[in-house]
Amino acid sequence: MKKHLFLFSLLAVAVLSACNKTPKDPEPVAVGLQLVCDGDNFAVADLTVALQDADASFTLESKTDASGKASFLVKPGVYSATCTYVTSEDGQRLAYSGGTSPFTVREETPSTYNLTLQKVASRQIVIKEVYSTGCPKEPSGSYSNDAYIILYNNSDIEADATNVVIGMLFPYNAQGNNKFYGEDGKLIYEHADWIPAASALWSFTSEVKIPAYSQIVIALYGAVNHTETIPASVDLSNASYYWMSKNEQFVNAKYVVADAIPQSHYLSSVPFNMGNAWLFSNTAPALFIGNMGKAEAEALALNTEAYDYTQGTGASNQAVKFPQAKVIGCVDVFSAANVSTSKLRFPASLNTGAVTITGKLGYTVYRNVDKAATEALPENEGKLVYDYAMGTVDVGGSTDPSGIDAEASIANGAHIIYLQTNSSAGDFHQRKQSSLKK
Repeated sequence: MKKHLFLFSLLAVAVLSACNKTPKDPEPVAVGLQLVCDGDNFAVADLTVALQDADASFTLESKTDASGKASFLVKPGVYSATCTYVTSEDGQRLAYSGGTSPFTVREETPSTYNLTLQKVASRQIVIKEVYSTGCPKEPSGSYSNDAYIILYNNSDIEADATNVVIGMLFPYNAQGNNKFYGEDGKLIYEHADWIPAASALWSFTSEVKIPAYSQIVIALYGAVNHTETIPASVDLSNASYYWMSKNEQFVNAKYVVADAIPQSHYLSSVPFNMGNAWLFSNTAPALFIGNMGKAEAEALALNTEAYDYTQGTGASNQAVKFPQAKVIGCVDVFSAANVSTSKLRFPASLNTGAVTITGKLGYTVYRNVDKAATEALPENEGKLVYDYAMGTVDVGGSTDPSGIDAEASIANGAHIIYLQTNSSAGDFHQRKQSSLKK
């Protein structure tokens, strides 16, 4: 009997001990998150992957290795992961972002899960303004040696413009005889891989970086203070500006530059048409920017096999076949006096409309503001200026439908995102005054 009582007591103690024992915490489990984009591993190092538990009670972060994999040690449970990466490449802003569905990490089961990123590309460098039709000259006439263009970084990260090439299309004026239209009424290169560049291709001669939401001004002929002789003109002598410089062929007297502008800001070109100046239209130009290194652009300009003579015979009419795939921005301009006889010069894949300009009044082609995107920037709160009054609707022209005064807002500390709809008619308007005149 005592023996049975003793055994019962030992069993009771064992049961009580088992009931009072604290369960052992599960050991951390190794978990990998492999970045994937377009079905392949996204092998970029030092990207931050955030891992969150199901209750959102805590978040862990880890950097990817060279293969694009981030590693964690976590307790068993349910988790999800996210990653965002923004960069730029060939004149585009590239945003990669994505996340996983909730996944279960089980005890002692090391696992790697795919985190799929979606790629969203947008043009980072845009043509913000084109000023080329001239301004009034007292006591009479007009003046157009003050032409310029502005390139703008339409994004929140620094843009590399070093390989931006600048060109224009045949015919020089939208109202000119355009022999590139076939009998079917369509451009012969509409579905080809090229566009007919005219006169010259211009390249930067040094590294060019454009900070976020900032711009560079490029003088087409005279990079001087034109207001000293023409009060209605503009001052292009700022040391930060760029200049399309002289070369062996372009020796026209209007090619002048201020001492303040450094030689590193001179652009270079290899002309492939006749004339002692770049024949940029002062009534209705078709301007484009592309992504092409200086050496490649110069080689293309000199490559006779890349020439096209649809517009006519001889050196004055030879066009260079510039690759459509290399174009990162363009604008087609019609003269208000010749709209009925004007034709679009870019294929629909690059542009589907034209902006109209009235010449010789100091008016300029200016890009519209993307209202929704600009207003969505949190840093713009209280800084945007409305009731835009620089449009020309009162004289039969156009205006910015956003109602935001971009230049006044910029002066007020705001960041502007400009519209990109693939149509010059929708993306630009006629502005009463150059943005450089304050």
